[in-house]
Amino acid sequence: MKGYFSNLVLCCFCALLLLVTSCQQKPTGVVTVQTSQQQEEKLDPYVEGNKRILALEQEEIELVIKRHHWNMTTTGTGLNYEVIEQGSGPHFAEGDSVSMNYTIALLSGKEVYNSDMDGVKTFRVNKSEEIPALHEIAQLVSPGAKVRMVIPSHLAYGAGGDGHEIKGREALIMNIEILNH
Repeated sequence: MKGYFSNLVLCCFCALLLLVTSCQQKPTGVVTVQTSQQQEEKLDPYVEGNKRILALEQEEIELVIKRHHWNMTTTGTGLNYEVIEQGSGPHFAEGDSVSMNYTIALLSGKEVYNSDMDGVKTFRVNKSEEIPALHEIAQLVSPGAKVRMVIPSHLAYGAGGDGHEIKGREALIMNIEILNH
């Protein structure tokens, strides 16, 4: 019985020693989780770079508007527009079908697309893959309206462009005439 008791004490002592030493060692292969602050600090250079790019784009847009003496309204999203001719009737709502004649030009003035070449543009408000600026403006004007817009790239074709005439991060000038309700 004495041997059994001393073996039991020895086993308990070894287990306790193993437990203490394993707690003191750093585990290997453990994934550390970054805090949101650490993640933000890592992304800071990218965020700051994008902010600079957007600020430069906004300066360029403001220069174009000033050069042409356009009297534009700017929405909360950054869309600049000027109603050249008022339409009549209710504004479009989500799901409504909108048809329009249009011209799209770069800020340099170079026209890249128009409805004479490419046909009338038709889309459903907030239900199709048209550029965000068109969904926004359709809800601000009435059928028959003629509108000039200066569209920041994030409301146009974004960082990727359209894959043809419009490069990534390209702001646009777009003139539209809403045809129907």
